[in-house]
Amino acid sequence: MNKDSPNTQGFTPSLLDLLRLLSLETIYAKSNTGSRASSPRRDPTTPDKYAGGDASSPRKCECNVRDGSKSTSGDRGKTGAGVTGSRTGRICHSHKEPGALPAGASYPGLLRHIHNAARFCLPQCFEGAYISVKQSSTNNWVLGHSLSFSSVSPGGYKVLLSYIDKDKTVKLPYFVMEAAPGGQMSTEVRVGPSQGTRATVVAQIADREFYSFESIFDTFFNRSTASIIAVNREFIALHYLQAITEQLSLGAEIVARGHTAEITSASGAGRWAVDDHTLSATLGNRGLDLCYARTIKPFLTVAALLEVGFSVKRAVATLAYEWRLDEWSVRGSVDSDGLVGATLQRALGGKNSQMSCAISALLNHPNNKFRLGFGINAAII
Repeated sequence: MNKDSPNTQGFTPSLLDLLRLLSLETIYAKSNTGSRASSPRRDPTTPDKYAGGDASSPRKCECNVRDGSKSTSGDRGKTGAGVTGSRTGRICHSHKEPGALPAGASYPGLLRHIHNAARFCLPQCFEGAYISVKQSSTNNWVLGHSLSFSSVSPGGYKVLLSYIDKDKTVKLPYFVMEAAPGGQMSTEVRVGPSQGTRATVVAQIADREFYSFESIFDTFFNRSTASIIAVNREFIALHYLQAITEQLSLGAEIVARGHTAEITSASGAGRWAVDDHTLSATLGNRGLDLCYARTIKPFLTVAALLEVGFSVKRAVATLAYEWRLDEWSVRGSVDSDGLVGATLQRALGGKNSQMSCAISALLNHPNNKFRLGFGINAAII
């Protein structure tokens, strides 16, 4: 891995990431924790993860947890080989969202979540220390506070306000806002205009201007899904995924620049999924992204991921695992760049306790660098 890559340094999690990791109902360890003006392609010597050159690299901003972690729609992975959003920080917690479709509908999920079975095994490593407290009210609002310390990314105090309709099966509308004393703010809003559609807007404000603006519109049909993803008027991606059989799904992606009619990327995708293992792949002019996940035991899942970037002439292979029990979970990974990472989440006081701890370790063998993180999460009901 390149020395300048942010992945070698880890990051300090924000309250948005912690809420997605722990959900809004309980705080003990769970199994699924799982861009700017139009620009030319990036230097071939650097990982092309921001929409394969269709969006420029994110600027440094205090509201960022790590480079590009909030502006994630353009994240294609370390080599830029995946489809738009395939390596995003947002992870769908369920392959099939209950109540999202009319009765009897059977859809294959979203194309950007096609590799989720393998991605769930990857550890979300962080560096430094943090304390996070959230306070739930009797209604649907949650107020959170976070204090973080880090030597490689901005720390300090942050406040979070979120809303989610807990009484509805699909828990929409959904709103979350995070703000720092310096004036930086990030917001995510998700609504369901109809039973089979979802609209999401993600915005960041820094230095009294819009730092990033993303919009996503998802449509769910009986046996297929379609998505439109737009980032800062720089590029637009069209996704389609069709369920051929109960096990096999096929799809495609087309990406075009926002200021021209030029099609910059086209990819085909496929997934074979049965009860105990899943094989998914995307292949296009950017590269090949191949993932395999297998459940060895009810508490143990292993995964293998391969990214081959044609334009950057780079390949990265990763092995990962997840060991999950009721009160704690462990995730670990090692890749061909010499990066080894692991995270441990454990409930303090039992399965239904309102406090947990998280420990993270990240070792970069080529650079001989080690990052350690420790965090405490608590809830006030």
